[in-house]
Amino acid sequence: MNWLRSGVVACSLVAFVAVVPAGYALADGGGHVKETIKHAKEGVEHEKEAIKHLEEAVKGSNDPHAKEALEHAKEAVKHAEESLAHAEQASSKKGKGKSK
Repeated sequence: MNWLRSGVVACSLVAFVAVVPAGYALADGGGHVKETIKHAKEGVEHEKEAIKHLEEAVKGSNDPHAKEALEHAKEAVKHAEESLAHAEQASSKKGKGKSK
């Protein structure tokens, strides 16, 4: 069951790592914002796939820690999606501001 916990923790960390670069790209005003957002979206999609596999693994388990870790991974993906939405909004507002 340790491998399952490790997998869930790894998924949570990857979801976090997928979104953090978007904040840096927006902060420095670099031209890579759209590409960074695209890669972050891909990372979130991979995390969703990993969570599906973890759900299957946890389904037959009675380990409450594994189930709690899975819920935390789901929350991390939810927050990553929210962060991406904010990054996209900020990116589109930046683009509109430059054209004025």
